[in-house]
Amino acid sequence: MTIAANETFRVIHGGVEYEFEVAEEGGYIARVPAYPSCISQGETFEEALENIEDGLVEVLGTAQRLGLEVPRT
Repeated sequence: MTIAANETFRVIHGGVEYEFEVAEEGGYIARVPAYPSCISQGETFEEALENIEDGLVEVLGTAQRLGLEVPRT
């Protein structure tokens, strides 16, 4: 299966839904739909997944430290 630039697809990994977009310049842009501020990227799908997982940990940790309510997915 080939995915063209700007096309998106969703993946559930570790119980979390991630959205990936193929970037025009190459690589992937990754988001967590449940947490709109959580966006990352990577040159490969695997790198983008690793980066977005790290980003999600940071977003959730920051929200917890600030005493913000964290939505449950």
